[in-house]
Amino acid sequence: MTQMQTNQNRRFDDPKNDSEENQSNEVVLRNKRTPDGGLEDGKMQLLHELQMRHLELEAENRKFREMHRRASDRETENDKIHLLHELQLRHIELEMQNRELREAQRVLEETRDRYANLYDFIPVGYLTLDEAGYVQEINLIGATMLCEARENIVGTLFVTRVIKGDVYALSHHLQQTFNSSGNIVTELRIMTRTDEPDYIRLESAAIGDGIRACRTVMTNITEQKRIALALQQKRTEQDALLNAIPAIVFYKDLNLRYVTVSQMFADFLGHTVENVLGKTDFELLPRELAEDCQRINREVLESGVIKANIENRLTNASGNAVYLSTVLAPLNNQEGNVAGLLGVGIDISSLKKAADINLELLQQNRTLTQNLYSVQETERCHLARELHDELGQWLTAIHAEAQAILCMSHGESTVRASVQAISESAKEMHEVIRGMLRHLRPALLDELGLADSLRELTNKWCLHNSDIIFEFALAGDLNSLGENINITVYRIIQEALTNICCHALAKHVSVCLSRESGTTPDADAVFLRVTDDGKGFDPNQAFNGFGLLGIRERAIAAGGEFSSFSTPGHGVRIDVRLPLKYQLERRKK
Repeated sequence: MTQMQTNQNRRFDDPKNDSEENQSNEVVLRNKRTPDGGLEDGKMQLLHELQMRHLELEAENRKFREMHRRASDRETENDKIHLLHELQLRHIELEMQNRELREAQRVLEETRDRYANLYDFIPVGYLTLDEAGYVQEINLIGATMLCEARENIVGTLFVTRVIKGDVYALSHHLQQTFNSSGNIVTELRIMTRTDEPDYIRLESAAIGDGIRACRTVMTNITEQKRIALALQQKRTEQDALLNAIPAIVFYKDLNLRYVTVSQMFADFLGHTVENVLGKTDFELLPRELAEDCQRINREVLESGVIKANIENRLTNASGNAVYLSTVLAPLNNQEGNVAGLLGVGIDISSLKKAADINLELLQQNRTLTQNLYSVQETERCHLARELHDELGQWLTAIHAEAQAILCMSHGESTVRASVQAISESAKEMHEVIRGMLRHLRPALLDELGLADSLRELTNKWCLHNSDIIFEFALAGDLNSLGENINITVYRIIQEALTNICCHALAKHVSVCLSRESGTTPDADAVFLRVTDDGKGFDPNQAFNGFGLLGIRERAIAAGGEFSSFSTPGHGVRIDVRLPLKYQLERRKK
């Protein structure tokens, strides 16, 4: 025990031991400066507390050593043992606190290093400027943005790196920063190693506490500026296009509010562009028209399908009725989702007027054509009667006179031969006239009706074209169709068979005529189909001849519909539909 006490006493009394103890337990805390010149306020305070705590521990250590020295002089053996025990416990506590201090210092240094890395490599420039604009501190990113080494920047004027035209802006920025308690933001252009400057945004705040300096965040906004300028250019071009294009153009959002409109659209409504933006159709158009527009707009947005040729009749700002033809298309965002609506409308009032004029002219042309055919049939009928009544009588008289001369010739061969020649010529001429009469006006059409007239026509056609297989079919009630329908159908079939005989080189021909029943008697119609298996023709090429054209004009003049179908080598099919209602109206007129 005495030896142990002696060893313990030697440990605490020996100045050498004291020195070693101090060296082992001392926490060496040095003020290592960060790249911005010092630790942040919180870290400086923590370092100060650690230093003060270390000094307190050193004072207590010295106090206990003094107590130990005095005790060794006058205390009893037991007191010395007790005191030594307390000193040992206190020494252990000091060791533990020392370890805590060293751990705190390690954490502090790691934090400082992390802060230094963050300070240097965060993707913005950090710098400290004094009131005159000298750079006191700057991080690596900031130096990179200024295209120089950090040591060449610190202590120099920041303004030397600013484009001449922005020097005043920097001066004003610093003045505002030091005269304000908040953050001041300014955009500048700085020089680079290329001919093009970089755009930066400075955000500065005064440090305060009597320090005439400011901390500044410098952000490179060159790319954003270029994008913004490009967008502005596109916007300018778009506005110029919208103002110049002779059409109504508009963009709507999903709420069907106008986002962009052309100048022509605003002028049409009698508003400025600014007064139209943000409004809906209900605020600009009559309610009934607005409801119709909204319904169609919703259909396009929901279906995602373009809708074209939407015609509306509107009244413009001048009070004139205008016809618009509009195309609506959905606008998709980058994700492919519908984000709005695009509309383009053109004024088709002149086209509408021209179409109405053309329709009226077409109607007049059809009426004229129908009248032409009617006059033609009348003239044919008159000519047929003249041939029958006048020329027919003369031929009959010639034949009778020839027979009389033959009776008075008393068998003279010369006279008899001449009379027989005259009689034969008169008979042949009579047959020719009868053929002409049938062509000019089919007699059976007036006497027996359409069906029998067509049978006679087709039978005679078959006699002259016996090598062609012919099919003829009639269906429905074809009586009382009216003279105009009868002659139109007859002439169309007559012309069609003539075309086939002259051009088709067909082996099989079919004619089908039927009466189609409608929901009412006025809706009845006559349907005709003529087909052949001849050489056909190419419908995309110009067709030489007036056969099909004449058939088409006859059908349309009668208020009907005409269509033809053909391919080379596969014959021709003709379809004609003649409504009976049109004929009834003509009769009333």
